Amino acid sequence: MVGDNIKKYREMLKYSQAYVAEELGISQNAYSKIENNQTKSFTLERLEKIAALFHINLGDLLGEEKAINVMHNHIGYGYVNQNQESSELVALLKEEIMSLREDKDRLLKIIERLTKEEDTE
Repeated sequence: MVGDNIKKYREMLKYSQAYVAEELGISQNAYSKIENNQTKSFTLERLEKIAALFHINLGDLLGEEKAINVMHNHIGYGYVNQNQESSELVALLKEEIMSLREDKDRLLKIIERLTKEEDTE
């Protein structure tokens, strides 16, 4: 699973869980749950940050044998491997979509507020 790969690379680099968690801006406990495959709440963006921190590509982190580009553009890349259940990937991508929708809604509110401020000037 992904958490096992994350742990393997972290240990190869001799990084502590606390260090990686700090770099990701999360608690050490939350990071531990990622390594132990106890959470599905990490996003594609978080996986990309972990891969960058470990100086590897996302495909290496996910451990794919055959990488398929399933998403491109500002969202990033998702990979499928023969050992990874497609339902895991679908869940990961759904979480990323929800996160992007929330970001979009926040940005629209900011634009609306700024537009109103300009109109009152």
